[in-house]
Amino acid sequence: MAPKTFENRLCGLSLDMFNKDYVHENLWDVEHTDAEKRVNFKNNLKLSKNGDMLGSTLFKGDCGVVHAELMLQNAGNNHVEASAVNSSYKPLALHAKYAFDAAKKSNSLTMTAEHTLPWNVFQFKLMPCSNMYSAFSLFTYKANCWQLSGGAEVNGKRESLYSNHVFGLGYRNNHMGKTYVVSARMLGDQATPAKSIVGNAYAGTLNGNGNVQTALSVAVEHMLDDASTKLKFAGLWHISDGYTPAYVKAKCDSDGQVAVTLFQRFNQKLAAAVGVNFNAKENVNPINANYGLKFFIS
Repeated sequence: MAPKTFENRLCGLSLDMFNKDYVHENLWDVEHTDAEKRVNFKNNLKLSKNGDMLGSTLFKGDCGVVHAELMLQNAGNNHVEASAVNSSYKPLALHAKYAFDAAKKSNSLTMTAEHTLPWNVFQFKLMPCSNMYSAFSLFTYKANCWQLSGGAEVNGKRESLYSNHVFGLGYRNNHMGKTYVVSARMLGDQATPAKSIVGNAYAGTLNGNGNVQTALSVAVEHMLDDASTKLKFAGLWHISDGYTPAYVKAKCDSDGQVAVTLFQRFNQKLAAAVGVNFNAKENVNPINANYGLKFFIS
């Protein structure tokens, strides 16, 4: 429900290939989802690698033009979110999130205003508890099956009105069931206006249901100060489709980190995923690898 960030709007599917659907972070995880027309719940029970048991409940509901979320955890890290769109002026959306960590006795508040037009998205985010803000503007030109985007984001604090910035360009093409995304970002701050350059590329095919069937993503990050470069690759392959899909998702980088997840849906109520993560540059020992198992129940 949280508003999309600047990089998510620019890079989109390429970032999802590296960040979503990997299950090696916890030893095991059970996710139960109960969705209805206007209200749904998501319950999670996780066992982390350090032996901590974490339980959480996420409640989502709609009341008129307001969409609300409430997250409760046994560790005391709770939050409540709300977003609203005025029916008389739909381009403007407001979002607020309040989080409270009972164990650390800390809290945070994030308020976001987003104005969306077919050719531009402007977002302003204010975090008063930490005296921080961020703002970005992204312009988009759309043609028949492709679009070109460009914009900038700035971040700052109360002590220094401006601390860092990001400039970005992106290209997306959807044609004949295939999607291509290419983007580039330049990151910098007050001391170093051009600190690093990050590029992302994505290519994927869709099945008859409009879901991603096969995809490949590449990311490169080049640091301008020391001329170092880091590469990342990710791939998605569907083994079977239909009502019981199965797929393999994997990623690796130039530091030697490798992660693989195998997902299988058994029926409409039950699915499972198993994942592993290890460093291929070190002596690959099954004992030192990180394993994870996750069940999806609905």
